[in-house]
Amino acid sequence: MSKRKARRSAPEIVEMSLSSVANAEIHTTEPSSSEHRRSKLWAIGGAMFILVLTIGIFASNGWFPRTDAMTGKRSGWFGKPLPLNATSTWNPLAPSPTPQLSKEYIYAGSRLLAVEDANANAAPPADLAVWRPSNGTWYVLGGPGSAQTFYGWGANGDIPVQGDFDGDGKTDFAVYRQSNHMWYIVNSSNGSETYMDFGGTTDLPVVADYDGDGKSDIATWRDSTATFYVFKSSTQTSWYTTFGASGDVPAPADYDGDGKADITLWRNSSNTFYSLLSGNGQAAQHTFGSSGDKPVSADYDGDGRANYALRSGASWIIANAANTSTATSTPSGDASTDIPVQNDYDADGKVDIAVWRPSNGHWYIRKSGSSNGLRDDYWGASGDIPVPALFRR
Repeated sequence: MSKRKARRSAPEIVEMSLSSVANAEIHTTEPSSSEHRRSKLWAIGGAMFILVLTIGIFASNGWFPRTDAMTGKRSGWFGKPLPLNATSTWNPLAPSPTPQLSKEYIYAGSRLLAVEDANANAAPPADLAVWRPSNGTWYVLGGPGSAQTFYGWGANGDIPVQGDFDGDGKTDFAVYRQSNHMWYIVNSSNGSETYMDFGGTTDLPVVADYDGDGKSDIATWRDSTATFYVFKSSTQTSWYTTFGASGDVPAPADYDGDGKADITLWRNSSNTFYSLLSGNGQAAQHTFGSSGDKPVSADYDGDGRANYALRSGASWIIANAANTSTATSTPSGDASTDIPVQNDYDADGKVDIAVWRPSNGHWYIRKSGSSNGLRDDYWGASGDIPVPALFRR
């Protein structure tokens, strides 16, 4: 396993005062009227040349707001480039398609970030975000009235993953490529890129903070051997544990509140969650729900511990704060074909029940805050993969 880092240099912005060039005095020795006119023409021509050159430099480097390919609206900030997916030298991800990941496991990744984000101090609302496999582009929308961001990172067949790998409090753009078991990460703290060979061609990413250092750890679940493989960011060492059985669904999260994600699996055949608690090293199990339910564990009550939770059809079944009592059903009003995208969208420290509807690209969020209302936002298109997280703070 190897890890390489490369930092991309920020483009140099050269400030030029065009007015000073246009108004500059040209000293001559008693010029004739024709010479004076020629001098003025040269000055004006020089100023125009510099203006055109400057505009070209700014445009070629992406320092003017660009048009969002999805919404048709302008996006970006002057002086801050938002690079598109391209074959330029900064983007190392040449297309190499791999089998598309089941959505059941994709939102397992979203779930882990929901737990981590909800426990952050003074966290702002999570951003709405989708990743488009067809062009490898991330589309991010902040809260109402916030700016839009789009970023090219990844290739068709990659698996989008969410995590704060550099510990700066922001989610980093990242993908896992099964074909070469490589992780490609853009660190939001400084724009550097991390590439790491970790996992196997059939492994699934299960990113979470397993060592409690405040950084997400690169990790995979290998179904064929029922094994978790984790690369701990605190010690830069790897470890693995065999737990569960083939066919189980990984659902790691911090269920005991010790600040570390617990190895956890959901088994459809027995309707049971199985956990290895990091706080005391003990195994735990919780049986509820029914076969076919999907795990959506997260911290829904804001107590710093993830609740065991399931999505059953169009309803959500969430265990109590101590994860000890019988779970209760909370109708959400969504359709059974919607994709769960639970996260803290109202910044109250509690994860909100939410779904994304592939057929129309709408986000339906049942806020846990004082308003307790339903939020409906359009962001994304059919074929996109929802990846909500705190990309900006």
